[in-house]
Amino acid sequence: MKPGQNLLLVGEAGAGSYFEPGLCFAVASVAEAMGVNTRIIMARPVSGAAHFPERVAEMMPWADATVFFSRLGDQVRFFGTPGAGKKVMCYATTKKHFAAPFATVDYRKMVCIHDLLKNRILSSKHYQISAPCGTRLSGEMRHDRGDGDSATSEFHVDLFPVMIFAPVNCHRLFGNLVLQGFITSSSTRAYKNSVLSINSAINVIVENSHMVDFEGDVGEIKAVKRQMERAAEITGGDPYTINSWHTGINPGTFFEGDPHDDLEYWGTAAFGSPKLTHFHACGRDPGDVAIHLMNASIAFDKKPLWENGRFVFLDFPEARSVLSVEEKEVLHLGSLPGIGF
Repeated sequence: MKPGQNLLLVGEAGAGSYFEPGLCFAVASVAEAMGVNTRIIMARPVSGAAHFPERVAEMMPWADATVFFSRLGDQVRFFGTPGAGKKVMCYATTKKHFAAPFATVDYRKMVCIHDLLKNRILSSKHYQISAPCGTRLSGEMRHDRGDGDSATSEFHVDLFPVMIFAPVNCHRLFGNLVLQGFITSSSTRAYKNSVLSINSAINVIVENSHMVDFEGDVGEIKAVKRQMERAAEITGGDPYTINSWHTGINPGTFFEGDPHDDLEYWGTAAFGSPKLTHFHACGRDPGDVAIHLMNASIAFDKKPLWENGRFVFLDFPEARSVLSVEEKEVLHLGSLPGIGF
């Protein structure tokens, strides 16, 4: 930001906020000291982009940049919002996250790593995903033919810190996907009872990006199908489609506390970790169920970019030229607690 520019900070109001309330005011004090015109709006999270707060929408055209310290930014990451300014979703939910390598490793360098990875992904033809749970999947990259389909679903907000690459749209995805632990919402829309615990693993047969058969405990399968159908009703889409997936690229991602206290919050905070891969499924793109996969190994055109949850792309020559050895070492200090699978 430059002196004289306008900055809008959108924080969360109400009980159960994910973000420490003081973050907006801390950033505002720094911005104002730089001569940036700053306004803060504290707004309650809503059920989805269709119910985006009017007073936030009315203020955004004023701003040269809007920064969301709120799940509102997550809910509009696949949708357009008012105003021509930059929009940023912040995933540093606490002062401790802001002070850690998670957020302090040079943002410009992390953007460069993201762009290098994106170029490699988009130049690939095939990919394979496997995990210790028994998941084995293979898919093809759908390269844009000018018919509206594309290989990835681009975000309408920038992410701070760099957390993820744009989701890979599932095209000719085949294999088996093991569901275990739990499924959650995809954070695009909020709905009641969005977390479903899975007490025994379910093996899902995937054909052409659709879940066509479920193997496991009959009661568990019935509960999962009911949850998927309920989520798909929000948009009227196919309850058994797998729309897209992505994996974290910020090894500094960490989470403290018991994830099971609030698994939706855990998912919002932890998805930047290379240890976590998640699929968007059930309903119209991007879907309203997130399927979580831990410690995956992922290869594009048979070249591993993640191995057992480690972002090995950082060891590639093009990545080594961006981050210093010290930066790579401090990034790998991040950790996720055990979540039961």
